Amino acid sequence: MSIKANASKLIAVYHPGVTLDEKIKEMGMSVKEFAVRVSKPEKMIFALIGGNSSITTKMAISIEAVTKIPASFWLRKQQLYDEYLVRKK
Repeated sequence: MSIKANASKLIAVYHPGVTLDEKIKEMGMSVKEFAVRVSKPEKMIFALIGGNSSITTKMAISIEAVTKIPASFWLRKQQLYDEYLVRKK
């Protein structure tokens, strides 16, 4: 996790996989069960929650169907994280 200054407020920026991992645990679901529900390989979900893969629009819609959290939320978190990485360089 990192902190980014934006105007007069601080924003915590971290990979959306962190939030996804927390949500999966909150739902009492295993990664394997979540992978089955979103029709994606378990390896892909582990890559997401490990911060080694990005959330695409298609993936965000699949995640929304299971978590009931809008796809726009997941995409915005990915966008903020990607922007942070570019600015960090």
